[in-house]
Amino acid sequence: MFWIIFTALSALLGGLAGWSLGGQPSALAFTIVGAFVAVGIRDLTNHKHAIMAVTVLACTLGCYFGGLEFGLVSALLAFPLQIAAAEFTQRQSPFLPLSLATTFLAWWTGWHFVSPMAGLIFALLGFLTIVAAHDFIIQRSHTIRRNFPLLGWFRYGFELIGDELRQYWFMSDTEERPYNRVTRRYIYRSAKGINNNLGFGSQRGYRDVGEIHMLPSMFPISDSERVGNRLPGLIIGPKRRTPYECPWPINISGMSWGALSEEAVRALASGAKVANIHMLTGEGGLTPFHLNGVDTRPDSYERISHQLKRIGQFCSFGLYKAGVAPQGRMVGGGRIIMQIGPAKFGFRKSTTRAMAEKLLRTVYSVGGNPPDEPFTMLDLDKVRKTADSPQIVGFELKLAQGAKPGQGGKLPKEKITPQLAEWRGIPMGEDCYSPNSWDEFHDVPSLFRFVTMMQELTGKPVGIKIVVGNEDPLREIAQHMKETGEAPDFITIDGGEGGTGAAPVALADRMGMPILHAIPIVDTILREFGVRDETILIASGQIAKGDDVAIAIAMGADMVNIGRGNLIAEGCIMALRCHTNHCPAGITTQDPRLRRGFDPQDKYVKVANYNMVLQRELLMFLKSAGVRTPWELTRAHLSVVTSPMVEERMDKLHPYPDGSNGKRSPKLGAIPADDANNIDRFGPKLIKIGNAH
Repeated sequence: MFWIIFTALSALLGGLAGWSLGGQPSALAFTIVGAFVAVGIRDLTNHKHAIMAVTVLACTLGCYFGGLEFGLVSALLAFPLQIAAAEFTQRQSPFLPLSLATTFLAWWTGWHFVSPMAGLIFALLGFLTIVAAHDFIIQRSHTIRRNFPLLGWFRYGFELIGDELRQYWFMSDTEERPYNRVTRRYIYRSAKGINNNLGFGSQRGYRDVGEIHMLPSMFPISDSERVGNRLPGLIIGPKRRTPYECPWPINISGMSWGALSEEAVRALASGAKVANIHMLTGEGGLTPFHLNGVDTRPDSYERISHQLKRIGQFCSFGLYKAGVAPQGRMVGGGRIIMQIGPAKFGFRKSTTRAMAEKLLRTVYSVGGNPPDEPFTMLDLDKVRKTADSPQIVGFELKLAQGAKPGQGGKLPKEKITPQLAEWRGIPMGEDCYSPNSWDEFHDVPSLFRFVTMMQELTGKPVGIKIVVGNEDPLREIAQHMKETGEAPDFITIDGGEGGTGAAPVALADRMGMPILHAIPIVDTILREFGVRDETILIASGQIAKGDDVAIAIAMGADMVNIGRGNLIAEGCIMALRCHTNHCPAGITTQDPRLRRGFDPQDKYVKVANYNMVLQRELLMFLKSAGVRTPWELTRAHLSVVTSPMVEERMDKLHPYPDGSNGKRSPKLGAIPADDANNIDRFGPKLIKIGNAH
């Protein structure tokens, strides 16, 4: 009844306004538009395909009363009007009433002074102009619309009927790669802090061969236990001068500035800080964007209020004081693990200094006094100074990357700007290839000497990043750990399905072991030699949802790093243009025109929300499995479909060699104090997007 009255009232008010302004023709036009707006608002709150239905209705009525041309213009006008109605009902934006008022004025002007068709055309052009100006200048939440005014709306329009198109014509929600639409929708909604649940059941092939199922406890941990909404910190590098107590076992993978835009790096850094996690820098070096994060703008109302005060000050000849202009605030970056690759970007000695050191070494060698340390292009003084920062909590030496094992990093020449070239010390106009191996070590003993030197130099945890291949080097590492007592403080295992900004297709498709295959191999080998608790295992590679995190930890990892999931949270639409410098979302590009649309102030909140959703879901899985910490999860909590109607427990497929049944004893910190303001019964409270600033 409400909607009937609302529609009738909207049509009546429109008709009265039109009659008073332009007589009978204007009354008819305003009545139809008023009714359409009301119907659109009503239907869009209940049916996502209402836009197409009302657009067809507008076209039909237009054709009946004014011919084909009139009908087409009516349909084109109805479509954006309904989208604006949806924008208003969902976000309570003043954009809709302002744009409708201008549209009505343009309609009346054209109809009254020129012709009825001119009125429709004026209204359409006026509305589209307002939408374009709003997209390009005012709104900052949607990068696609900001970079592609008007055209960006077609994406949202097609998404509204995407389910129907895929269901009957194209593909299902679970077919796309590397992340299907179900996963992307989950990440988008998690990042916005809105309902990410599903209805009618899972779309996964739950009984398909290879499907992994988590086994619940008959007596789950109660939600009423307040300690169940937080975890003790995992201590990395307890033997170092400055160990790192990591609050959550879910963190952000290394993604370099260069591969990502400055704005994307800032959003990740501040998102990590808000979610109380750390991020890795990637091999491109430590930048002010990692350290400083996002510099927010003053609130719109504060700025408007200050401008009004300035007008008052001017009109009162200075008797009324406007005060200090409102300032933004630096959110700041979170904790950082500094990744160093074979190219040593940011820590590479200058050519002049390197030549001088080599000359001195030659002189010493001729004199019969060879230097104590081997020559390295790594600037150890700079490494030491960087380690002094409390924001730097550890160092990772990148031996290989999952998307391109055996090859160093690649930064396409299209993405190299003068600023980037100066920062990395590389030429413009050429693809930047990092070396695929280190000069400082070439086998396990030399690797351990270098890791030990870095641990002593920095006083902080130092780990290595590997891609699992042949098991012999892993056994050699475990044997060396057992015999010497030396160990990397953490080992990051990157799966072959990992992502990157640019990689050869052949390597990305074939080289490297998948992450869930690799984790139990490393875990098992370390257990065989009795050194499992001497290091922390970190898993990365296409981990995106809470169940991915729980499964990786149950398989044997202690922590996970997530890269592309955080990019999707920032607004990545999986356009697969990372290597071209044409990322439409402004994330993996250095093009100022495309970067302009990416607003870090909006995106860092979404990164934080996404990671806090993962934290909440990990806690949920722990309670369901009947354990209190992630490190109590074992392969016995998993089963896998091995053939039709046959399922086996994971600890039978990958048995523990030491009789431990998967038990591990990591060093843990104290459980954080209860914080009712920021934590509810399920974990960290999410941030409402409207209250983010």
